[in-house]
Amino acid sequence: MNLRCQLGEHDKMTDGSGARQFVLPQAFHIHFRDIDPQHEGLVDVINDCADQLVDGELREFESAFSAFVARLTSHFKYEEDQMAELGYHGLEWHREHHQECLSRVRDLIETMREQGYASLQDLRICFHDILHDIARADLKYGEFLDAQRLRT
Repeated sequence: MNLRCQLGEHDKMTDGSGARQFVLPQAFHIHFRDIDPQHEGLVDVINDCADQLVDGELREFESAFSAFVARLTSHFKYEEDQMAELGYHGLEWHREHHQECLSRVRDLIETMREQGYASLQDLRICFHDILHDIARADLKYGEFLDAQRLRT
């Protein structure tokens, strides 16, 4: 496994055609401060891991997913700090939603440990969980930002 997957750097990994395996749809962008680059960074970690699959498996996934959880936790804290600063009324619900997301990722990692590898399906689940977080919670925050005229 290469260092990019271990550390989750922002390099855009491709399948050789220049296309990324997982792409965050433009409609899921929040357009506020560093939230979108952080979402993209999370997707990049998943793409980096997808690039490392051998016969559909990534056997050395622990450090990559440890970095992913650390990055996800940091991102959630960043969002919650921004929400608190702006007086967002949905902060407590959003915080609980973040904890549910982290729990799902930790459960997925446990499943990968039991099977001994991360599969493309596991990476898809991780990507879809990012989309779920944005669609279920962050887009509501975006509506608040619109009402406050804070989106860029």
